Amino acid sequence: MKIAMRVILGLNFSLVAFLGLHERANAADYDIPALASASLDDRTHAQIMSDGITATLKVTPSRQCGARMVWQNVDPQAPASCQVAYLTIKDLAHPSSPEVSFALSPYGPEGPVNHLTMSMYHLDTSSSAPQIMVSAYTGGAHCCEITSIFGLAADGAWKETPLGSYDGGSPPEVIDAAHNGSAEIVTFDQSFLYTFSSHAGSYPPVILEKYQGGTLKNVTKDAVYKFYLQQQLEESQNNWIQYGKSEPNGFLAYYVATKANLGQFSEAWHYMLANMDMQKDSMFGVSLCDFKPGNHKECTRDEQSPLPFPMGLALFLEKNGYITDDQAKSVPLVPSIQSVSENTAGHYNPDFSCMPPPEHNGVAVMLCENSLAAKHELEFDQVYYALRQVVGKDGWKLLKQEVILDENAANESCGLPIPGVTDQSIPTNGAACYISAMDSLAEKYRRRLSGAALEEASRPIDTHIALQKKLIDLGYLPAGSMADGVYGESTRIAIGTWQRVAGRPEVNSFISNADADALLPAASAASTSTPSVPASNVAPSISTVPAPSPAPSVQSHAKPSQLFGLAIWIVVLVIIFGFTLYFLPFAIACIRDTTKKGAVFAVNFFFGWTLIGWVAALVMAISFETQSDYELKQKALSKIVNS
Repeated sequence: MKIAMRVILGLNFSLVAFLGLHERANAADYDIPALASASLDDRTHAQIMSDGITATLKVTPSRQCGARMVWQNVDPQAPASCQVAYLTIKDLAHPSSPEVSFALSPYGPEGPVNHLTMSMYHLDTSSSAPQIMVSAYTGGAHCCEITSIFGLAADGAWKETPLGSYDGGSPPEVIDAAHNGSAEIVTFDQSFLYTFSSHAGSYPPVILEKYQGGTLKNVTKDAVYKFYLQQQLEESQNNWIQYGKSEPNGFLAYYVATKANLGQFSEAWHYMLANMDMQKDSMFGVSLCDFKPGNHKECTRDEQSPLPFPMGLALFLEKNGYITDDQAKSVPLVPSIQSVSENTAGHYNPDFSCMPPPEHNGVAVMLCENSLAAKHELEFDQVYYALRQVVGKDGWKLLKQEVILDENAANESCGLPIPGVTDQSIPTNGAACYISAMDSLAEKYRRRLSGAALEEASRPIDTHIALQKKLIDLGYLPAGSMADGVYGESTRIAIGTWQRVAGRPEVNSFISNADADALLPAASAASTSTPSVPASNVAPSISTVPAPSPAPSVQSHAKPSQLFGLAIWIVVLVIIFGFTLYFLPFAIACIRDTTKKGAVFAVNFFFGWTLIGWVAALVMAISFETQSDYELKQKALSKIVNS
C-alpha cells in the first residue's frame, strides 16, 4: 500500500491498525495438527496410535511385485522380488475385530515410491474413528507426492480413498479454513502448471476438499471459505509484485480463476486485460487443438497455434469448471484502450489496486472512483518520491513519519473517515477538500527540492508517467511493468542505468528537463503546459531517442533473453559446468600425464554418459601410470639389462 494508504499507519489510528493486524494474525492460524504422525525414513517399521486405532507402516520382502496394490496397477514387467510397503490398521477398542492390511506399493530407492509418511486426523465428523492419511514421494522434476486416505466406512470396513498425486515434497495440508471446527484438505489445481508460464511462474489455484463417508467433495466455492481464498490471493499477489511481476500471464490465470471462485470474475477479467503480456509465447499457452476430442495428431497447423492469452484463458477456465459458457462469451477478449493504460482520456487511478479497493477504507474508495482526486494524489506522490530519493535510505523512516502525520491531519481536517470504522461515508465536500490538502502538501515538500529533483517533481503528471512508460518500452524496466507514476527503487535504478548507457552528463537517477527532452522529445512541449490528452498516449519519434549501444537491453518491448525459463547466462554456466564434469576423468588423465590418455578419452567420450562408463574412465585416469613413472621404469629396466 503506497502513500494514499499511509493513514492506516498513522499515530492517530494506531489502535485501528493494531486491531487489523491482530485480526489477520488470527485468521492466518488455519492449520489443524495431526492426532499422531510418523515417517518411515530409513526404517522398515513405523507405528502411530490415537483414539483406539493403531496404524503401522511396514516394509517386507515380497515375490508378488506385479500384483495390484493401492498405488500400483497390475504390472507384468515387475521384477521377481522386491520390497513392498504395507499399511496395517487395528481397532484396539474392538479386540475381536481383525487387523486390516493394505499393500501400498513396491518401496525403496529402486521402487516407484519412497519417503513414506502417515498421519491421523478427524476428517469425517460422521465417523467416531480417525482417518489415516498416507503419503509417499514418487520422484521426478517438481514432482510428486501421492496420497491416500484410509477411513472406517459405515459397514465397518476400512476403505481407501485416493487423493491423487500432486507437485511438491510434502503431504497435503489439513486446515480449518472457515474457523468453524471442520477440517478441509488443501490441494492445488495442477492443470495451471506450465500452461501459461514456466513452472516457477505458475500459480495453481487452491482447491479445498472435504472427506466424508469415504468420498471427497470439492467445497472451494462455498461462501464460508471466501475470506481464506481472498487472503491466499492477496498473499500471492503481493509475492508476484514483490518479484517484479515476472511472467504475468502465469499469475493472472490464477488470479482470474480464484476471483471466479469468489464470484468476482468480471472485475478480475478487466484486471487481467490491463496487466497481461500481449506477446504470443510459443512455449506456453493453449491452442484450439487442446480443446478438441480425439487424436491431437489430426489437428491442423492453425489449430496447433497458440491462442491469444485472453481467448485461451477463457476456454481453459470454462473447460476446467471455473466459469460457465455464458461467462466466457460475455467478456472482451482483447484489452480496451482504457484497460491497457492506467491514464487515458484524462482518467487517473491511484497508486494502489482498485480491484477491489481496500476494505473498510472510504478514502481509498473515493480515490478509486474520483479520477481528479486520484490525479492530485499522484502529483503528491511525484514530489514525495523525489524527496525520498534525495534523503536516501537513512532518511526514509523520518520522512515517512512526517508525511503520515501531515496526511492524517489533512484527512482529519477534511472530515474524512478513519479506515476500519463502521461509517466510511465521504462528506459532500470531502473530495474537493482532499484535493486542496494534497496540493498544499505537495507544495510544502516541493520547497525542499532543487535542481534535477525539483524539475522532475514539477512537470505535469502525464509527462511524468509517459517518461516511466518510455523506460519500460526501452527495456530498462521489466516488460509488463505498469507505468503508475510512482518512481520507486526499480524506476530509480532504471533511470540511472539509462543515464549511464545514453552517456548523459549527470547520473543521479533523477529525470531533469534535459533528460526528459532526450528520453521523450515530446516532453519539452508538455513541460510548459498541461496537454488535454495525456502524454502517455503520444508516441514519440524513436529516431529522436538516443540509441544506447547495448541494443539487447534497450530495444522496445525487449524481454530478458531466456532459454527453458532461465536466463541465458545461467544456461551457459550450466552447460560449461556439465561439460567440465563430463570430461573430468580425461582432464585428470592429462594433469597426471598418464601413458594411456587416448584410452581414457575413448571411454570417457563414448561411455561417460552412463554412470558406469564415467566411473570407469575416472578409475583409469587415476590408476594408469604416469609418463614420468613409465620413463623411470624403462631406465631401471635398461640399467638391469646393461648390468
